[in-house]
Amino acid sequence: MVITLSNGERIEFLTGSGALGFDGRGWWWEYPLRWVGLLNPREFTIVVKTLTLRPRAGNLRWYAPWRCVRLIRGGAVNAVGLTNPGIDWWIRACYPRMRRMGLQTIVSVFPESVEEARAFADKLRGLQIAGVELNASCPNVAHCESDAVAHVRAVAESLRAAGHPLIVKVGYDQPYVAIAQAVEGLADAIHAINAAPWRMVFGERPSPLARLGGGGVSGEPLRPLVREAVQQLHAHTRLPIIAGGGIYTLQDVEDLWALGARAFSIGTLFLRAPWQPNRLVRAWRARQHDSSEPVGIKL
Repeated sequence: MVITLSNGERIEFLTGSGALGFDGRGWWWEYPLRWVGLLNPREFTIVVKTLTLRPRAGNLRWYAPWRCVRLIRGGAVNAVGLTNPGIDWWIRACYPRMRRMGLQTIVSVFPESVEEARAFADKLRGLQIAGVELNASCPNVAHCESDAVAHVRAVAESLRAAGHPLIVKVGYDQPYVAIAQAVEGLADAIHAINAAPWRMVFGERPSPLARLGGGGVSGEPLRPLVREAVQQLHAHTRLPIIAGGGIYTLQDVEDLWALGARAFSIGTLFLRAPWQPNRLVRAWRARQHDSSEPVGIKL
């Protein structure tokens, strides 16, 4: 149960973009868990927090993260808005550290235009990474509305010039099947789904982040949307599918596998219980080695 990328890299369990920060070590409150071995980034493919071409302030402030991130029942809602120091900073400050740590790394990027995608490709060319993820789905920023499918394909073509395998991450609020079909032959895999806009999950119910536009919902509330997206993509595209959203238990992994997913992205679980993702991965791999002995996890 893995996806083999065009460069031979094999991916199975990925961290959601930014779940372990920009360099795979996690956020500062996760450091003690890493030091004692309860959180081991080497058991995952690390997808770095999404980077833009230039620094972007967004809404996240390290001294008050709750202003744009809130826990809700079974999940979280965030309106981070792609806060990041930019790709040049990452290449200078984080890439060497991840290489020293031996982490399998996928760089998540958000180009706002084809021109920016070409600039990203120039900067990423030659780096020793497993691949590039095109984040075409952030629910907290504006997207090209006129022709989303053609826009994503054009950006994907430019990013592929970097010479790395390409993953395209789509959102539930996009024509994700049409996007997947459009990037066949360019992308190595399709990732479904990113956090969904609050209104698509909870309708008119007020969001705790209403002043920031409502935010994007992740975690358990996404389960039915993720299952629908994986099922539709499996039926209508030949691309391997990475499932992401509401993966908390072995049953979640099994259900998504049955629907056609072949790799799995864990994000919100790192926020709610950061010691649990490694337990989940180890339990799943133990089950694969000894299918006669059931393995269970309760969260």
